[in-house]
Amino acid sequence: MELTAERVSQVLSQALEKAKELDLNITIAVVDETGKRRGLLSMEKSRFTTIEIAEGKALACAGVQRPTVDVVDRASRPVFMFQMIHDKFIFAQGGVPILENGEFVGACGVSGGNSPQEDEDIAYAGVAK
Repeated sequence: MELTAERVSQVLSQALEKAKELDLNITIAVVDETGKRRGLLSMEKSRFTTIEIAEGKALACAGVQRPTVDVVDRASRPVFMFQMIHDKFIFAQGGVPILENGEFVGACGVSGGNSPQEDEDIAYAGVAK
């Protein structure tokens, strides 16, 4: 399976709707299983800093193929520090897998919520079928 353009569009659209529902200005990043950027949406009033953070969360999720919240506590380990410095991974809540028929095909990262939980909730809304 692969991450299609249609699925990327759906993820961005659904995450955007959830952010609007929560009255938040966020950035949503979507990458495929190799970390290639496939979609990026930054709302009009989102902070510019949210762009690289959202992408970093998506990259970290793609790198470990699990939600970033599952590996936050590992961020201080040398190998994870290397990935943060060299691969721009951000091990913070808000990166979630995109699965197709149980197969990992990509990741969605969100930044800009008032809490890490809001970022994660928006990302999960995006990847929902």
